[in-house]
Amino acid sequence: MGVDKYCFIAIDDDKEFNLITEYTIKNGNLNADVHTFLDPADGLDFIRNIPPDEGHDFIVLLDINMPTLSGWDVLDKIKTFSKDIQDRLRIFIMSSSINPSDKEMADNNLLVSGYIEKPLGRLLLQTIIG
Repeated sequence: MGVDKYCFIAIDDDKEFNLITEYTIKNGNLNADVHTFLDPADGLDFIRNIPPDEGHDFIVLLDINMPTLSGWDVLDKIKTFSKDIQDRLRIFIMSSSINPSDKEMADNNLLVSGYIEKPLGRLLLQTIIG
């Protein structure tokens, strides 16, 4: 990405995952903002309302299995957002799912930049930011 500041958006109904993610990012020697959402609808609202003059891209860490909206549902909703917003997102599926079809679906989704197994650690964080 080659940016001075990172903005992470973690969407997961697991509070502990969000805490671990936030801790890992904040302690990764990055200039980063971290926004965590337990409710996928709140995460979608945040993404939908990203100001056009916001000077950086957004890294989305998205869980698959959530009770109200699945990660796949979230991706379907993001597909309806403006191209400008979609182009500013790098979406990574973060899941503990061992279902091979989940990884395959992520690989075949044009919005998804990668599939990463939970939890987020320093090495995975470095892979994400490139």
